[in-house]
Amino acid sequence: MRVITTTDIVRQTKTYFDLAEKERIAVKRGGKYINMVVTDTPDCSLITEYWIKEFFEIPEQHRCNPFEYSPSGDLFFADKRNIDHLKISIQKANTGNKKRLSLSDQKQLLSL
Repeated sequence: MRVITTTDIVRQTKTYFDLAEKERIAVKRGGKYINMVVTDTPDCSLITEYWIKEFFEIPEQHRCNPFEYSPSGDLFFADKRNIDHLKISIQKANTGNKKRLSLSDQKQLLSL
């Protein structure tokens, strides 16, 4: 892996874009790093080693595909228990007494 600076990328953009197809490139910007990723489709999902580790820490019987519920693959949605809890909460919210708040009540509730 090669770590470069923002100055490097500005001065030699084409060079580093080409190099990113062959090896990992990270651009250091302040205290953070921006990883350059080469892909044929801009909407492909990128999974890290951390994501995989966390996914496999969910017990197998509770594991599901998080991309079915979230485009980002958020690991919250990889656990069936969380999905079930959300479904129950939504059902409870859709039943029972509902009250529409007046505009003045909404402003008071939101401290506006």
